[in-house]
Amino acid sequence: MLLALMLSCAQAGPGHALAAAKADARSGTEPQVLTLCQADPQRYAYRMALTRLLLARTAAPGERTELRPYAPGPDPTQERCLGLLRQGLVDLVYLPPQAALLREFSAIPFDLHQGMLGYRLLLIHKKDQARFAAVRDLAGLRQLTGGFGRQWADFALFERNQLPVVGVAQGQSLLAMLQSGRFQYFHRGLHEAWAELEANPQLDQLMVEPRLALHYRFPVYYLFRKDRAALRQRMERGLALAQADGSFAALFRQHFQAIARRAQLGSRTILEIDAPLPPGLPPEDSRLWLPP
Repeated sequence: MLLALMLSCAQAGPGHALAAAKADARSGTEPQVLTLCQADPQRYAYRMALTRLLLARTAAPGERTELRPYAPGPDPTQERCLGLLRQGLVDLVYLPPQAALLREFSAIPFDLHQGMLGYRLLLIHKKDQARFAAVRDLAGLRQLTGGFGRQWADFALFERNQLPVVGVAQGQSLLAMLQSGRFQYFHRGLHEAWAELEANPQLDQLMVEPRLALHYRFPVYYLFRKDRAALRQRMERGLALAQADGSFAALFRQHFQAIARRAQLGSRTILEIDAPLPPGLPPEDSRLWLPP
């Protein structure tokens, strides 16, 4: 089935992200274009690789699909991405499944990160090591303040759990703010913690806290406009094929196996954060990377 020939393209009007590729897709001479607003090649390397894999698994003979960012430069905020999706200017987003989003959009109920994003390590200032060494539970963590992007999907979880946070509009400033002492920790995904320190060697007073980790349920789903049922079904079919032939597991391990080993969650104190999700979602399944 050709992506550009899906009925939803015609319904969405001339501004739809895939409509321009329709004629070329018929001939098979030019790649189809899937437009994304979450396309940072470092931050979203795995999600983009997975998207390519699912499209490849369901491609017609001779069909090629190219992923392109909505615009050059930094990715838009999550709220802006949702606005672009509503307008049909991007083809999909990948976000946590909040109740309002599930009502408005169509989702594939499958956690792209297999529970991994719900485990968080803490970046701290080296001078604060002793303070964190004394933390045994959430009550202890409540004596310290975290830094957060206000628009991040898990921002409200920390307020719900009475964990003090400093919220900022631009998340890119948080590492520098941590080094300057504006707050005591900045929580990051397992795949982000060391990578961000290594990418910013000038922030040489920061470190990954060695004995704590946070955990809360934080799945990430593909979300589509409801009139894009054909695209959602194609991606869902590609996911089933990639799971069956082992290519999903291989891709996941390629991106995250070394990171999971480095995090050594089995030797850390895990602080559980209450994070209610909409009813009816599949349970968390971390068996692919986290031994029981």
